[in-house]
Amino acid sequence: MSSLNRTFEFALAAIDIDETLIGHDKTIGPENRRAIARLQSLGCRVVLASGRRHANMLPYYAELGLDDFVVSSQGARVQHATTGEVLHRAEITPEPAARLVAEGLERDFTVLLWLEDRVVAQERTRWIGSYERLCDDPVGIVDLASLAGRSAEKVVWIAEPEVVARTADEVRKRLGDRTLVTITEPWSLEFSAPDANKRDGLAALARKLGIRREAVLAFGDGNNDAEMLAWAGTGVAMPHARPSARSAARIVAPEGDRESALARGIEEALRRAEGVKVA
Repeated sequence: MSSLNRTFEFALAAIDIDETLIGHDKTIGPENRRAIARLQSLGCRVVLASGRRHANMLPYYAELGLDDFVVSSQGARVQHATTGEVLHRAEITPEPAARLVAEGLERDFTVLLWLEDRVVAQERTRWIGSYERLCDDPVGIVDLASLAGRSAEKVVWIAEPEVVARTADEVRKRLGDRTLVTITEPWSLEFSAPDANKRDGLAALARKLGIRREAVLAFGDGNNDAEMLAWAGTGVAMPHARPSARSAARIVAPEGDRESALARGIEEALRRAEGVKVA
């Protein structure tokens, strides 16, 4: 891919991690790595925006050589990888967090409580292993009632997909706009503060950097990427993305190997960008 750069219109790119930056093998493929370097060579600042915890995202920053802000926990926190500067925090306050934990346990869900520094559960179930394999993030086992005074970045209820789908509609109607309710995996129902989403986290970062919304690129595949993809000047969904992400995006990356879907999405965005020729 060669180019002639006159005035590249994008100044900031936010990239989801799971099933966007990395595939099932949990590694950053060479095509994606080269495409990210290509964006940077055009003067576009690159950050990662993920549902993962802040600390869990840092190895990917190190691997890509990024020294910048991290949009973590679905946008609950935006914090610099090295300086620790915090731009945005949006947590569930202690009382509603404790209610969500108690209700989830009463309904026989596996409940994960996302604290600032760790993820904990009441007991070890088969679903804990599914989460740990997906996120490479160990879960501690504690009495969740003992943490009732703590704020949470997320509360997660885990169960069979049909139970999660049925419950999501019910709790959304009951909680209204007081809590953001998102199905991130078919078996995972996440509760977070209303402004704990990637859209608000990325918007806070753009304001900090003095970058217009129109100059922001976003890449993702999940339900928790949809608002970010819709907000960005140009949102790019992976070809395997959830319907919500595909409908929110301006561009859908061409079909092909999942491991290089991000690279194809970046190339398509560059092809359409003013002042950039892609051959």
